[in-house]
Amino acid sequence: MIELIPEKIDAAVILNVNKSCPHNATDCSACQDLAVGLHNWLVAHEFRYLVLDLQDEKEICPGFIEEVLQLWKRMRSPFLFSGVMIRPRKILESYNYHSRYPIYLTPEEAVRSLVRLNVDLTAKREGIEFGIPIPMSRMRQGTRPEAQGESVADEDVETDDGSSEAADDE
Repeated sequence: MIELIPEKIDAAVILNVNKSCPHNATDCSACQDLAVGLHNWLVAHEFRYLVLDLQDEKEICPGFIEEVLQLWKRMRSPFLFSGVMIRPRKILESYNYHSRYPIYLTPEEAVRSLVRLNVDLTAKREGIEFGIPIPMSRMRQGTRPEAQGESVADEDVETDDGSSEAADDE
C-alpha cells in the first residue's frame, strides 16, 4: 500500500510517496480509498495546494495517479508533481496535466513555483507528524456495527456442528 509522508520544505508541506502498490491497476480500490483519505487530510488541514513527490519511483499504481488527478479537478487548487518517471508521466500527459503545470524534477522546484504563483502556503499544521505516513482511512464514523449500537452478542453464531444459535457473552 502506498504511503504518503509529509515533509517540510521552506514554508510548504510536501508529500513523499513511499512504497509501491502491489495492484498496479487503474481500478485499484486501495488507491481509490487512499485518494479519499488524501482529500480528507487536505481539507482537514486547509491545504490550498498539493506537492506530491513520487521520489523517482518507477512503479506508481496508475489507479493512484488517476485518483489524484480526479481530486485535482474537484479541488481546483495547484497539484504539483515532482520526481516523476516515464510511466507516471505518461498518465499525467494523458490527462493533459502538462498544459496547466510543468512536472518538476525536485519538490523544492515545485515549492518555488508555488511561491512565484502566490499560492497561500498556510495550512493547519497541528497534528501533522512530519516523517511519518499520514493515516489513510476511508471508514467513516457509524459504519461499524459497534458504532451503531449493535452488539456482536446479538448476532447468530455458527456452532461446531453447523447449526446457528444466538451468541451469548455471559
